[in-house]
Amino acid sequence: MFVAAVLLVCFLWAMPIAGLAFALVERGVAYWWLILIFGLLMPVIAMAAVRGALIASGRGGEAPSSVEHGAAASSVPPHHASVASDTDPVAESSGAPTRSVIEPLSPREIEVLEQLAAGRSNREIAVALYVAPGTVKAHLNHIFRKLQATSRLQAVAHARQAGLLDALDRK
Repeated sequence: MFVAAVLLVCFLWAMPIAGLAFALVERGVAYWWLILIFGLLMPVIAMAAVRGALIASGRGGEAPSSVEHGAAASSVPPHHASVASDTDPVAESSGAPTRSVIEPLSPREIEVLEQLAAGRSNREIAVALYVAPGTVKAHLNHIFRKLQATSRLQAVAHARQAGLLDALDRK
């Protein structure tokens, strides 16, 4: 479907460019061929930009091989691994973790996560942990990636589902 749309857009782009080139030839313009080069170059640039955007968003890249995925999954310690699926009602009612973590969080990342769960800003976390605000941002980026979260609120929710904040909840 995507390829058909790209081909249609390229065709719709090429028709006016070819018409413009013919009009320039009729008028005797010496550099009419520049329009053709521009006309051919723009769809190529557009397709490369769309492909780059798809790869950057994770939709156009290759899936990791099963060997790499298996190795990453086996390196997750048991206290970070999920014991049930995301939709298992038995696990939800029993209090068992319902979400898995891609990679275990470091002790410092857990400290940052606890501060995040307490509702602190990056600056407040930096002051509390005696680090630079840029370091807090780096830790948060790692936490977001490992918990598959896109926001601070989602990171805390995913951490609770994975059982990473159980000790904090008991306090």
